[in-house]
Amino acid sequence: MQSIVAVLLAGLVLTAGPQASTPSFQVIVSSANPATSIKRQDLAQIFLKKKSRWTDGKEVLPVDQTARSAVRGAFTRAVLKAEGMGHLSDVESFWLQQVYSGRGNPPPIKASDADVLAFVQANPGAIGYVSTATLPASLKVLAVTE
Repeated sequence: MQSIVAVLLAGLVLTAGPQASTPSFQVIVSSANPATSIKRQDLAQIFLKKKSRWTDGKEVLPVDQTARSAVRGAFTRAVLKAEGMGHLSDVESFWLQQVYSGRGNPPPIKASDADVLAFVQANPGAIGYVSTATLPASLKVLAVTE
């Protein structure tokens, strides 16, 4: 009996590892954007509006998904943890403080991947994240690096 439990536990550990490290979102921008990758820390600073320009000097416009979406949770855990905000409640507290103190407003929030795709297509400097999906030719995926 103990050996069966040990085998089952080992199987759970082995299956949890690769899934936990696989991102469940894609960071997207306009195909006209010259960037091909972005550092995780820069991405976090963009979504916290601590960084407002692309490397070419153009304005960057981040767009978020709703707080209840799974893709937002995955993005927050994977990207914003670098800024000490690995939980959505941390991000919400940050934005409440920013708004209350008059220092800024959060990125616009869209209800779905389709809405984020449309927003990024309509705004050349925009950056967003979506679930793994097929993108139109006008958009591309940025690789997120450490």
